[in-house]
Amino acid sequence: MRLLFTVLSLLALACAEVKVHTSYDTRVDFSKYKTWCWLNGCTPSYEGPRFLYDSSSIENVANTIAIEMQEKGFIQGDESAELMLDFHIVLKEDSSMAAWVHEEDLPFWDSYKEPGPYYHFLRGSLIIDVIDRERGQVIWRSNAERLMALTPEMENADIKRGIKKALKYFPPQEKK
Repeated sequence: MRLLFTVLSLLALACAEVKVHTSYDTRVDFSKYKTWCWLNGCTPSYEGPRFLYDSSSIENVANTIAIEMQEKGFIQGDESAELMLDFHIVLKEDSSMAAWVHEEDLPFWDSYKEPGPYYHFLRGSLIIDVIDRERGQVIWRSNAERLMALTPEMENADIKRGIKKALKYFPPQEKK
């Protein structure tokens, strides 16, 4: 159960603590897309550490992404949809000496397991890919990264805010 909270905390990308990097194909006219579905037969699938898998939490993430896409004006369709979406979760345990980690990066502190000034934490990423079905290529990607405590607890509202931030720049605005 503790690990489930870790997954949820990764997705709870609180505004000041998350760094979001987006990239996209500048040659694509994003205004032509209206429909989307999940990559695997229009059913959300989980890619990430197997020890973190929990169907209800993955369903919560998928539903939150679907709601955000709907709020952006996209219609969730069938296997003929123009766009396909997929998401991945990446977690890595890490530690650092106090001088290397800034306090604002780690709002929660875990107790030390060894002598010395080390902080133990997780580096986490939520990656969302948007694929053009016809071209068969990723045309937009968001990588939301965050440092977090080993045992944080997050609320559904935090997950919603985090996914909203990860999808903030989708679709990219036309440059004028």
